[in-house]
Amino acid sequence: MNNILYINSTISKHSRTDALARHLLHHLQGNVEEIYLQEETNLHPLNQNGLKERENGTYLTQYAKQFSEADTIVIAAPYYDLSFPSLLKIYIEMICCQGITFYYDREGNCQNCCRCKKVYYVTTSGGRVYKPFGFEYIQGVFSYFFKTEDVELICAQNLDVVEDPQQILQDAMDEIDRRFTNENLTGQ
Repeated sequence: MNNILYINSTISKHSRTDALARHLLHHLQGNVEEIYLQEETNLHPLNQNGLKERENGTYLTQYAKQFSEADTIVIAAPYYDLSFPSLLKIYIEMICCQGITFYYDREGNCQNCCRCKKVYYVTTSGGRVYKPFGFEYIQGVFSYFFKTEDVELICAQNLDVVEDPQQILQDAMDEIDRRFTNENLTGQ
C-alpha cells in the first residue's frame, strides 16, 4: 500500500493551499498521514544544542522516521515572501537526519535512506509567482538528500488580484482532475 505523507505548512484557517492539496490527495491512492506544522510543538529552529544532538545522534528523530517511511509526499506551502512559511524550513532541518533519511558513503556522496518516489509541491499565491524559489529549494533538497527526481509543482496564482479567485482555484483543481483522468486512461 502506498504511504502518503501530507506535510501541511499552511497558516490560514480557510487556506486555499490546503484546499488545493486536499483535492490532490483525493486522487492519490494509499494511506494518508497528515502533519500540520502549525500544531507541532517540537518544531524549533536549529540551535547549538540541536546541532550537537544532530552530530551525536540524539536529535529528535520522530519526524525523520515518519518521513523516511512515506512513498509519496504532498507538501502544502503557501507562497510567502518568495518562498514558503518558515516552519517548513524548520521541519526540513529536522528530517535531514544522517542515518535515518540519508547517509554519506565512503567517497562522501550523499545516499538516500527514504522510500519516497514522488513529491507534489502545492502552492497558492495572492499575486503572480515570477520565480518559484520555494519549489526550487524543495526540488533541490529532495534531489540531493533523498534522490527523488519526480518533484511536481501545482500552483494557483493571482488569487488576490482577480475578481473571481475561486475560479482560478477551481481551474487548478480541474487541471488535477484532467491529469489523473488522463493517467488512468493511459494506464500509467
